[in-house]
Amino acid sequence: MKRIGVFDAKTHLSQLLEEVHHGRQRFIIQRRGKDVAALVPCEEVTERSTQDEAREIIEAFRAIREKQKPLGPGESIKSFIEEGRKW
Repeated sequence: MKRIGVFDAKTHLSQLLEEVHHGRQRFIIQRRGKDVAALVPCEEVTERSTQDEAREIIEAFRAIREKQKPLGPGESIKSFIEEGRKW
């Protein structure tokens, strides 16, 4: 990725967007020599955020599963279903 200052990014934003859009370049925007933002194609960000969300959901399910106590002797899911039925 090419690094570019904030002033240059602001001045040449349209040209930078064209470069990114056509997949020719990605940019890190810097302020006073420190990285503050990345200019990358939207598809990359969307894919990453979807993958991150999927990981978070899977971890949440694992945490729920770990909190559940195991079934005792004589207990089954079917027995719990039957217990909940009124008729």
